Amino acid sequence: MYKIMFIDDDPLIVRRLHQIMNWTSMGFEIPGDASDGNEALDKISQNPPDIIICDINMPNMDGLTLAEKIKSSFPHIEFIILTVNDSFGCAQQALNTGVDHYLLKPIDPEELGLIIKKILKGLESSQQERQYLDTLKDKALLSEHMIREKFLNWLVSGRQPLSEEQIRERFAFYQIPVSGQEFQVLSVHINSFTDEMTGASSVEDLIEKAKNTIEDSLYDYQNWVVFSDSFYNLIVIFGFQDDRSFNNPSIELIGQMIRNNLLFHLNLPVTVFYSRKYQGASNLYCCYYDTKFLYQYTPSVINKGVLSFDEYIRSSLDSSFNFDTLRSDTLKYLRIGSSDDLLGLISSTLIYALEIGSIESFNMLRIDFIMTGVMFLQENRIAMQDVFQKHFSPLAEILEYNDAESCIAFLKGYFGRILEYIDANKISSQNKITEKCMELIAENISYQHMSVKWLASQLYINENYLSRLFKSETGLSLNRYITKQRMQSAKNYLDQGCTNLQQVSSTVGFSDPFYFSKCFKKEYGVAPSKYLQKADK
Repeated sequence: MYKIMFIDDDPLIVRRLHQIMNWTSMGFEIPGDASDGNEALDKISQNPPDIIICDINMPNMDGLTLAEKIKSSFPHIEFIILTVNDSFGCAQQALNTGVDHYLLKPIDPEELGLIIKKILKGLESSQQERQYLDTLKDKALLSEHMIREKFLNWLVSGRQPLSEEQIRERFAFYQIPVSGQEFQVLSVHINSFTDEMTGASSVEDLIEKAKNTIEDSLYDYQNWVVFSDSFYNLIVIFGFQDDRSFNNPSIELIGQMIRNNLLFHLNLPVTVFYSRKYQGASNLYCCYYDTKFLYQYTPSVINKGVLSFDEYIRSSLDSSFNFDTLRSDTLKYLRIGSSDDLLGLISSTLIYALEIGSIESFNMLRIDFIMTGVMFLQENRIAMQDVFQKHFSPLAEILEYNDAESCIAFLKGYFGRILEYIDANKISSQNKITEKCMELIAENISYQHMSVKWLASQLYINENYLSRLFKSETGLSLNRYITKQRMQSAKNYLDQGCTNLQQVSSTVGFSDPFYFSKCFKKEYGVAPSKYLQKADK
């Protein structure tokens, strides 16, 4: 209903206005009257009406002055001024104030009715326009939300290799409030989709309710984003600026809080699984794939409620399997293009897992083979859609198979297509390893524990082989290259005006400022403090 207000210092006029029309049948409510301008201002500020009928002559403040004041704050309110003066000057003054309607006393019901109908027509038109604009806004927000979720799913799937800078730009564009040196993913798996349990009308409705509950749970935290994936899991990405920071939240405690809140607010039982931390946003797909190992889980896992990747591997993976070794061997065969050796490794591994009755190991291994293929594509800067069909999802497809024969056949086709693409496009995998190594160094220059061993672990390659390969490709030892890059980065900071040497040393990966100064002097022949003094001159 619309609201109408009467303002007049004469109570008889106010009573007449109440009785002159059947306001309720016309769709109006009367929230209150006022006897002068000051009283009217107080009431209107608390409960603004749509229409005001006001006398032009009142004590304390006349009707036109009141209209001018109200129009400045509530321009949508329609005014009808009551006057005994039918002069042109009065009408002109009303128009100048923003009042389009004035009515002579004594009030003619028919004339007032015509004015009200005219105003109502405008109000209804404005309301429809506002509803239309609100609908457009809702659709735009929904579209923005869907595009953002699509991007996040696309990012964590590893479908397109992006640099750290490209990811930062995309995060800024999509207004994703996550940044940091390290990243971790928490995945919420819904144990049951029973409608009676949650009151949800559909799976999508349930997911949205769960997402809202997770967002409410994380209200006091920063540096996270939540979205749903194609498996109907709720995914939370966390960013960490510094692993040593006391402000970094405990993911295990957060997982427990989310689990408790979903059970309390939605009566929704879930299992929460969280990944290891990985350096750089370009490795978010590794975080995500860590959480996919829980795709098929046992009652013992459900009873634990919140589980880390490391804990799940220790408790579920047969001790005869070593993920790091399997990934290294898989990548080695991909890098040298040995499809026969690769197929032999896949076949023997999956068949053995089923022979010893380790279903969980079988499930984890087939997922890990898919992830290793994605790692290889990322390493060679190849988009998945360049090799496969646009919407091809290897993880979703392999999870459709539960026997070794079907999984082996699928993986044979998966890796075969990748190797065909590498061969057809004459891509040198060795050159790409060196490029990826340089990229890792540039993107993690502030990481104090960077070493040949760490780089080799990130690339799943033998440490000695990486050192030999890098030197043969660049003419520099890997350790020497790391130091040179750190010194160059430090010099750039000093050239840009940074004068806090302790901060500069930390930013380029040194925990000891004195050792940093020694390395800088060895590289450039002058200590960083002297370098700054020369720059000032």
